[in-house]
Amino acid sequence: MRPYCIFIACLVLFACCSLAQQFSQGPDKCCFSFSNVRIPVKQVVSIHTTHLECSRTGIIIVTKNHGEICADPMEKWVHRLRNLMDARTLKDVVSEISSGERA
Repeated sequence: MRPYCIFIACLVLFACCSLAQQFSQGPDKCCFSFSNVRIPVKQVVSIHTTHLECSRTGIIIVTKNHGEICADPMEKWVHRLRNLMDARTLKDVVSEISSGERA
């Protein structure tokens, strides 16, 4: 009877651990290395920063062909790209607002 109880206890423990791991919330994507390849702004769809729980802060660049590239946020070209993307986003928002006012 004792081995049966140990088996059941291990089975319950395993099930609880599996459920806890399944429901744990963590970052979806982190950068573990950075690309040195400069991406032309014409190819960039969006840019976002990695989750705070990632071990390294990085910038994820999403390209038109749905590729995701990790870049070092301290690089000058990454700063420039972010500024250009912010300007593009601002321009799009302003044009949407002004076209909405005309309608």
